[in-house]
Amino acid sequence: MLSSSGVRPGPVKRRMPAPRLAMRAALLMTALLLGGCTWQPLYSTSGRADTGLASSALSQVSVTQVDTRVGQQVRNHLIFLLQGGRDAKATRYRLQLRVSDIRNEYAAVENIRDFTAGSITVTASYDLIDTTTNTRVAGASRVATATYDRTGQSFANERASRDAENRAAREAAEQLRLAIAADLKA
Repeated sequence: MLSSSGVRPGPVKRRMPAPRLAMRAALLMTALLLGGCTWQPLYSTSGRADTGLASSALSQVSVTQVDTRVGQQVRNHLIFLLQGGRDAKATRYRLQLRVSDIRNEYAAVENIRDFTAGSITVTASYDLIDTTTNTRVAGASRVATATYDRTGQSFANERASRDAENRAAREAAEQLRLAIAADLKA
């Protein structure tokens, strides 16, 4: 059949139904998003050249004992960050750690007798000593703060305070690890 212009009309194009088009678009988006995902074991090295040097140097740091509960929290998390939970077999550096914590309580409203908020500030300072020469390589201090809410229940207040201490201790340990890594990298 010819049209009035003498051209044979082509096949009729059908539109794709909207649900089918939406499904194809969703599959395409899912494929694009999953294409960026990678998998690797939790405790493996990342394969970057610079992390091997830093992690080997950090694993050679031994941390001295501390005498407070918050100090022990900082020390334990720092050891895990430096050595990955393994014992430091060959230590080249000794980290002399000092930790202090300050508890502050605030009243949010003037008419309330009981304090309604509190904060814990943990100050951790260190001296990094090279054990082969017994000289101080570096030293610094880091501060971390965590807040907590207070209620009329004494056990809840004690637990909230302890959780805030733990959070501040973990934050201080993470800051110390970054500082130590920078000291050993330079």
